[in-house]
Amino acid sequence: MPRYSLKDAQNMSFQETNDLFLDKFSLDASPQGLTLRTYKKLVQLHRSTLQVLDCLMQLPLLFSALKNLSRHHRLGETSLLRVLQNLSQIQQLLRTQGDRIKAVIWDLTEKSPEKAAYILNCLVEEATSQNLNFKRCFDFLRISDLRTLSPKDWLNRETINYFINKWCRNSDTLGLSTYWANTFLFEDKGCTKPFDKFDNNSKMVNDLKMSIQRRERDLDNPRWSKIYIPINNAQEAHWYCASIDFDQHTIEILDSWGPTFRTNQNKPLRQKKHTALLAVLMWVTERIAEYRGEIVVLARNPGTDWSCNPHVEVPLQPNGYDCGIHMLWHLYHIGNFGSIKQDLKLPAQHRFTENMVGKRLRLAQEILDQAGFRF
Repeated sequence: MPRYSLKDAQNMSFQETNDLFLDKFSLDASPQGLTLRTYKKLVQLHRSTLQVLDCLMQLPLLFSALKNLSRHHRLGETSLLRVLQNLSQIQQLLRTQGDRIKAVIWDLTEKSPEKAAYILNCLVEEATSQNLNFKRCFDFLRISDLRTLSPKDWLNRETINYFINKWCRNSDTLGLSTYWANTFLFEDKGCTKPFDKFDNNSKMVNDLKMSIQRRERDLDNPRWSKIYIPINNAQEAHWYCASIDFDQHTIEILDSWGPTFRTNQNKPLRQKKHTALLAVLMWVTERIAEYRGEIVVLARNPGTDWSCNPHVEVPLQPNGYDCGIHMLWHLYHIGNFGSIKQDLKLPAQHRFTENMVGKRLRLAQEILDQAGFRF
């Protein structure tokens, strides 16, 4: 970040201020390639940008403070106005450059997966050696959970729940915890046998509605239109998910495991894997609609305008360990784009890619930022 004092803000023109910051950002945020050093430098620059932006959010208070300062520093009304104009320009410029730096960081990691994997391993080791106090920063996340984001590890419940909670807070998507499915969708805790009997007057209906109410409160999210349900098949050691969209009238099961998708393509609906689960989701949707004060009838209703799909076509994972990353990226797309997007015109930082290690690094960095990790 360039040096910039009150005197500079008083004397420099609008264009001079703009050029000073742009020149500095152009120099520092345009690396030729990805290395551990350039990655750390870019992350530090992005952090500094956010810190300055946070200060500039107080411009109304700053204006009052500058008026007081003007009595001691002989700032006339013209000088004071120039200071405020320059600070406003810096604020606008930092917003733009902050987004650009973030895009540069994640674009580089997507283009260089081997280097991204190396950086990720280095950061995890550095974080472990710093003895970060995860208990102070997180309710349930520990340093051992961070390790599940290592290049070829399998994500655990704690890591997945952390991102569901973080990304769904104050959003239009009500993300449920990884423990919800084995209570309301499956007979067993391993999520292998979907319920096949439904009683609209059972205690389970009340428990289900109460669980939605609690989740609204936990996420401070009373105005949602979508539900995201993570599912862990313990028998297959596999993560997948389901989504319900009350605006678009869709129920979808999203599974990135290729063999399941290819097998399902050639089978009639009743024989497809996840069809039994889809039946439970249809019943659950009717009950949640009641909680929302709506009427949805899906059972024995061929005329419904709802679309129910037991296996939506999604990008497929090329290995046996990225199912959790794909599942979280389904949530990322639902939250940011409304549905899964496979448009190649999307920037690489948003797309599903053949190697998802860049996404792993991105998720790890989010955790490390909150944990107070410093290079």
